[in-house]
Amino acid sequence: MRARIENARFVAVVDSLGGELKSFVEKATGRELLWQADPAWWKGTAPLLFPIVGGLRGGSYRHAGREYKLFQHGFARGSEFELGAKGGDTVEFRLRSSAETRALFPFDFELRQTYSLGDRGYAHRATVLNSGSVPMLFSIGFHPAFNLPLGEGSLENHYLLTSESEDLPRWFFKDGLFVAGKTAEVFENSRVVSLSRSLFNEGPVIFRGPRSREFSLVNGRSGESLSVETGALPVLALWSKPGAPFVCVEAWHGLPDSTEASGELAEKEGILRLEPGAVHECGYELAVRHASSRPGA
Repeated sequence: MRARIENARFVAVVDSLGGELKSFVEKATGRELLWQADPAWWKGTAPLLFPIVGGLRGGSYRHAGREYKLFQHGFARGSEFELGAKGGDTVEFRLRSSAETRALFPFDFELRQTYSLGDRGYAHRATVLNSGSVPMLFSIGFHPAFNLPLGEGSLENHYLLTSESEDLPRWFFKDGLFVAGKTAEVFENSRVVSLSRSLFNEGPVIFRGPRSREFSLVNGRSGESLSVETGALPVLALWSKPGAPFVCVEAWHGLPDSTEASGELAEKEGILRLEPGAVHECGYELAVRHASSRPGA
């Protein structure tokens, strides 16, 4: 099923499959700002990554002496969520652990996704409850894809603008894994990464531990921008298929396995530990800005 929410400025649609945002339209312009899952390029729109981010070395992990198979980015994006609370501009979807999820991930949980529209854009929050009796080990991430160009021009007229000065190298992700020890410089100055078709030839661009909490896709011609505010999420990834008319701005709490990973879930870099009965909350906000309110203007 799909749920529609709206306010004075925006309309959004969320699907129960994956609890995934499928449409985000600005009323005044009629523009669809979210990628529309053309399978010729990529069939996702804005999936939630849970209970892992990226892939596992060998496609499996070990926990408490057992081996579990789990595919890239986990099972939430392919799971059917239940509709929870719904208002005019807010909707919540829920997923609870089951025999099917425990065969892949041996923990009891409840996962909630909430979407809320505001004056500037929308907020996507995820809440994870450990409903079991043992500590839960997991990762979580957000994978929204935005239509480009914003207004006139092409992908090459856009750049990523960070809210703080950064001196971070790019890390690489290949075949679902974090490439141990491989980095490159991509910032033109301390706050700008220019977008190009070749930028994604070797997969996503991953930044570990950025100081910035706001990352903006800016059209250098029109001044229009989409700004993703990530809160305390410690990893930022940019991704697109080379030549595709979209870019993902992904905030993660966790990392893919490295090419040197041990395979033990407890040793996985960036893994979160949630005690029984405890709750973990995270999310991002999207702000739509026109030329007069562009970041840094």
